[in-house]
Amino acid sequence: MDLKICENLKELRRQKGNTQEELAEHLNISMQAVSKWERNESYPDITLVPALALYYNVTSDRLLGIDEDRIDKKIEDYTKKDREIYIQEANRPEQAAKRTALWREAQREFPNNHTVLLNLIYALDYPHWEPNENLEEIVQIGERLLAESTNTALRSEVIYTLCNACAVKKDFENAKRYANMAPSIWSSHEILYGRCLLGEERLEQRQRCIAMFIREIYKTFIQDLYGTRYVCSSISGDEAVKVCEFALGLYRLLYPDDDFGEDETWIAAICNVLANQYSGIDNDKALFYLDETANHYVRFYTQGEFRHTSFMVNRLTCPGYSGSKDLMRKLVSQDIKVIEETEDLDFIRNDERYTAAIEKLKNLLK
Repeated sequence: MDLKICENLKELRRQKGNTQEELAEHLNISMQAVSKWERNESYPDITLVPALALYYNVTSDRLLGIDEDRIDKKIEDYTKKDREIYIQEANRPEQAAKRTALWREAQREFPNNHTVLLNLIYALDYPHWEPNENLEEIVQIGERLLAESTNTALRSEVIYTLCNACAVKKDFENAKRYANMAPSIWSSHEILYGRCLLGEERLEQRQRCIAMFIREIYKTFIQDLYGTRYVCSSISGDEAVKVCEFALGLYRLLYPDDDFGEDETWIAAICNVLANQYSGIDNDKALFYLDETANHYVRFYTQGEFRHTSFMVNRLTCPGYSGSKDLMRKLVSQDIKVIEETEDLDFIRNDERYTAAIEKLKNLLK
């Protein structure tokens, strides 16, 4: 059995706020012995385990990490149930309520588990692009996690969620405070890690970063320029077209061989915006981009694993769509619903090319 006493001792001591010297003095042993435990160079004598557990107010099993596999399995079960709710429940408010209830149940079972608390924040903040009434609780849990957790990845997720939740509620002062907790992009894992590699490993890592950063340029910056349903922009329709065509140009520079892979859905989203913008102004272009929207969605959901051929990404492999058929149907149905309910497309709705594009998407539901 894999004992996790090394990590647990360090974490429990940090939570209690005591030093190795204080612990050693309490147990009447040397500080060097405690240091060796935390460096995983030795284990405490079995006779000391009850005293250690009592000192930190935990069970011996918790101290040794014996029960952690069981806890991980239970949390994995909660995660699977959460995924099932997302797939099966179409009504978004009902979906949010069920997911929140699920993670509250998990919290009652594991009140101090950081993974559970993070997932409860996600549920309370769903959908994250809409203002909700849970900001106070989200901040309360998030602040607790920031105070307790030393896990860099978890802390980053919490900071992102707190910043976004405050910004959506237009609490920009606190949103900026959380944003300032995040590291600069220049000290990010993606930029630094490549400096630790050589040869093909370095090339592959750098290509992955190039693809990721271009994707983020669109997702994080360009979308905000022309606005979304919840973030209104003041730029004109003509400017929105230029912004989207610029984004499309970036993707075409990255993938001149049309091997768009995982970025098919983002390109589909760009084409959908362009279809809306051109509708009623240049209907041929609107219909062209609507057809491209359908084509990119179809390719994303039907492509298998393949290796990219475009020069800037030719060390990378696209894994293909890995979700379930039910999830695909749910997502495609949502996309069809948005297209059919968008008033901007009323100018082209009676054209047979509009019908043909919708049929391409509906074929994915079969």
